[in-house]
Amino acid sequence: MKVHIIGNGVAGVTAARWIREHDPDCGIEIYAREPYHYYYRLRLPEVVAGEIDIDEIVANPPDWYDSHRIDVHLSTPVASVDAGERTFTLEDGSTVPYETLLIASGADPFIPPVDGVDRAGVFALRTADDAIAIRDRARRSQRAVIVGGGLLGLEAARGLVASGVEVQVLETAPRLLPRQLDDRGAHVLATEIERLGIKLHIGVKMSGVTGNGEATGVALDDGTEVPGELVLFSTGVRCTTDLLKGSGVDVNRGVVVDCGMRTNVPGVYAAGDVAEYEERVWGIIPVALAQADSAAKTITGDASEKVCEVTPHNTLKITGIDVFSAGTVTCEAEGCREYVEEDLANCLYRKILVRGGKPIGAIVIGSRNGVRQLAQMIEHGVDVRKWGDAIARDDFDYDGALKAAV
Repeated sequence: MKVHIIGNGVAGVTAARWIREHDPDCGIEIYAREPYHYYYRLRLPEVVAGEIDIDEIVANPPDWYDSHRIDVHLSTPVASVDAGERTFTLEDGSTVPYETLLIASGADPFIPPVDGVDRAGVFALRTADDAIAIRDRARRSQRAVIVGGGLLGLEAARGLVASGVEVQVLETAPRLLPRQLDDRGAHVLATEIERLGIKLHIGVKMSGVTGNGEATGVALDDGTEVPGELVLFSTGVRCTTDLLKGSGVDVNRGVVVDCGMRTNVPGVYAAGDVAEYEERVWGIIPVALAQADSAAKTITGDASEKVCEVTPHNTLKITGIDVFSAGTVTCEAEGCREYVEEDLANCLYRKILVRGGKPIGAIVIGSRNGVRQLAQMIEHGVDVRKWGDAIARDDFDYDGALKAAV
């Protein structure tokens, strides 16, 4: 058997590694758009800051691929797929036949269609080359505006401040990270971010990028202008599915898959940021890893259980602050109870949401204690009633509680 993989991000490379573990004789080829081997995308802001170079965030050295007998075609973007002919066409026009195809093409940054986004000095941060271009622009800029208060946007803000640039962040939502944090948690995070010298504008809307050829800032709907020679959009992503137009593979927001990462076309699979399972596209690393595992098992005929449902959780470091979020973050269902501990002087905030005696969500800011165990408690539905409000204390023995419960 031979497997062709489109995309060398976390889902594609992880699936390749696990396919090799399940099948020592399988041929594996990866086609990558970028000239770099798989790297840790979340560390791109460090490249923006000039703190590290690209080669320092590459996950595996080239000889790792050689030792695993995985052939990687760098700088070889795929233009289209023909599922009927079981081929895909590269941008250079050459055609590659496939037996089994895994689509792990990821996602591309979304820049809203407002005036001025084509001006020099306007960027999105998704690739290593983006990070290098932003870093180079920052060296010639005094001020930067970041549109969007998501993870990469906030981390890029930290990186730019570290390089000596004055930074302002614009967020349309009424709080930072609205899917991951509640109002109180977002306030704690915002307070710490502003202490770093990053100015936040929450709940504002932009109308366009100002300037004549070169960006000079961002205009808001109320007529004010936020100045900046560097404008970075961090306004979300869209699944990279253009290569599947006319292919016969079902696409909605992403490539539609079942629990085994199968598409509607036999022999074609999808995983990671490009995949849509039960009308959801998660776009987070834990789900990409779980889907890579499921895809590898299905492709190699492994009969063990597939990972279908994953409790959404993120363990992040935002502007140097530890932030963990899992499951439901606000109590909206009847019978939901919140256990909270705060130490705002030390940027500590912990909230556990419990319903029916079982945790359904958690937010932890400023600490890493217990976050892994909390994610497992939520996923396995551990009964936490006997611990009461102690479950929210930073010094609680989460490891001991989890071991006693499972």
